[in-house]
Amino acid sequence: MAACGLDVLLFALGHAVEAANESLRARREAIRAGDLAQGRGLRVDVPRDPSPDAPLESVVIPLAMFRDRGQPHVSMMSLEFDCRLRLRRMRHGETRQLVVELGGRRRRWFARDRPHRLRITYRAVDAWRPRVELDGRLVAFPSLAGDRSWNA
Repeated sequence: MAACGLDVLLFALGHAVEAANESLRARREAIRAGDLAQGRGLRVDVPRDPSPDAPLESVVIPLAMFRDRGQPHVSMMSLEFDCRLRLRRMRHGETRQLVVELGGRRRRWFARDRPHRLRITYRAVDAWRPRVELDGRLVAFPSLAGDRSWNA
């Protein structure tokens, strides 16, 4: 069974989706720069005039002209999984941390704690702020309470 603090999990997932978006952008720019630097192109032999015996002239069209000018990006990442939530006290202090436990436990017929369904969604239009739903209900965070667009 894996256990992780909810705040650590949210931070790591947010960092991962931003890094994936940046990696996609960097790869796209590297491909374009490689095409230009290596002079890659499509060589086409075109007749100089419309006659059937016309001599051919080679024309090189850079591959960069064929590449889409649009910039692909990650627009959303969503994870949904079953987990158990525990409130654990930190070793040296009175602060408590909400811990997400993933994976199976020994099944006991008298166990009362059922797994929760946790959905975490990151969207680019929300500036990669996490939207967390627990068993289908939105979880509001105090740090995001002042932001109207997030809680709507």
